[in-house]
Amino acid sequence: MEPTSPTAHETRGTGGRIAMALAVVVTAVGVVTLIPRPYELDDRVEGDHGVAASVREGIGDTTGYHGLSVALVEPDPEGGYRVRSAGLGSVGDEGERVDEDTPFGSASVAKVLPGMLLADMVDRGELALDTRVGELLPELDPADPAIADLTVEELATHTSGLSREETTLPQTLWQFVAKRHPDPTESVDDFLGEVAAQARVDPELRGANVYSNTGFGLLGHALAAGAGVDYADLVRERLLEPLGMEHTRVWSDQGGADPVVHDADRGRAIDLDRTVASGPSGGVTTTASDLGLLLAAMMDGSAPGAGAAEPVAAGDVARREQGLGWYVEILGGRRITAHGGNATTNGHTAWIGYSGDRGAVVLSNTHRYSEDIGIRLLGIDEPSPDNVAGERLYATATVVLALLPGVLFLGFAARRRPWSTLRRPTDRAGLVAYGTLTVALLWYVHLAGFWHLVSPWVWAVGVFSTVAAAVVGARRWSDLPATRGDLSWLRWIPTGLMAFVGLALLVGLAAL
Repeated sequence: MEPTSPTAHETRGTGGRIAMALAVVVTAVGVVTLIPRPYELDDRVEGDHGVAASVREGIGDTTGYHGLSVALVEPDPEGGYRVRSAGLGSVGDEGERVDEDTPFGSASVAKVLPGMLLADMVDRGELALDTRVGELLPELDPADPAIADLTVEELATHTSGLSREETTLPQTLWQFVAKRHPDPTESVDDFLGEVAAQARVDPELRGANVYSNTGFGLLGHALAAGAGVDYADLVRERLLEPLGMEHTRVWSDQGGADPVVHDADRGRAIDLDRTVASGPSGGVTTTASDLGLLLAAMMDGSAPGAGAAEPVAAGDVARREQGLGWYVEILGGRRITAHGGNATTNGHTAWIGYSGDRGAVVLSNTHRYSEDIGIRLLGIDEPSPDNVAGERLYATATVVLALLPGVLFLGFAARRRPWSTLRRPTDRAGLVAYGTLTVALLWYVHLAGFWHLVSPWVWAVGVFSTVAAAVVGARRWSDLPATRGDLSWLRWIPTGLMAFVGLALLVGLAAL
């Protein structure tokens, strides 16, 4: 009896199994190669080992940290305050040690400086808290006359009614991937020109505490204009030199060593988002030791403009009051005077604060939050509610973007019949559209996801779901029509839109 030849069905089944096995192997290799690899803080320490040990005890999970510069301000047995500092971890792709002279970005901690300048200028009798923008910048000529009517106190307390910053939602989503601003305003003149042309005061928000980078940029440059100097020179003359902060400078055209910033989630150095215009809102290079000197002077009242820490307005939440730049909040039953900074899309964070006779500074060269480290150094064992909520939001968004598209794609590819009129039956056009958008979203979340908060293997699961959907769709392809339904031409509209969005996103990501 002669052996029978395998049927076409059997041949296709064997080929399908081989294709599936090959897809699994290729996907596994690709995932292992491309999976996000967030930083882990290494065990190197420079400076005060006691301070470094306190930091490590309070961190717990070190995922997402690369380098930290920390200072602790405490009473000196010989009188006054002393500053103890330590560097932990590394900086740059070559992994150089962090020490007390390693420059870091200030992020929004820089906002305490315009507040202190304002308080100092009021103390000197050079202006008043109700001095208006139009008096300091008479040539501004804003499209919204309310801007010229804003007082410097409103700008310094986030009660001006100006928006956080003039960026659109697409620009913000782009920042999470590119780790920089899509269209930065470089010069002070350009910044003031954009404020005049585009900024608007929301009358319903004026008087309420609404955080505004634009407002603080306007404040700093208006104060400098009133003093007849550049903002960087004003800060240096009024604050940095009197406090002995030799390693701190406001970003300007004069150059100097810039901090190295990093992507916490993919473990690499990235470009610093550096502009002269951003000096008052976040453009300062500094060290933990220098900020420790500023804190010590604030705590003993000797700092120029120390009165900026006194609350003059309500905060954005019930537990918080607003000073000039500084804020005061109750946490763990303790009163903390502080300011934080999270350059979430540009790889650095910072925090500075004091409570009673103890102060702390934490600078990080990645975008993982650093505020809770500083709070623990003050002896307060309660995390910031703002950071807890922020991390929960970022983690949830990362998981959803990593898993949901692949699951939906697989469900569509495997669907045999629609369960309702709202569920599109499987066809070739839909497979292409779903596949394009799913791949684009997986690429996006790979670049933008907060993988120091979520296991990178979540992304791997999303990839395997997508590959499974592609395999199922490929096996069914020959049996599927181009489009299904009585009015198949109508289905091209949502399908085409989905494919266009996916393709546009792929092109945009490839152009980075």
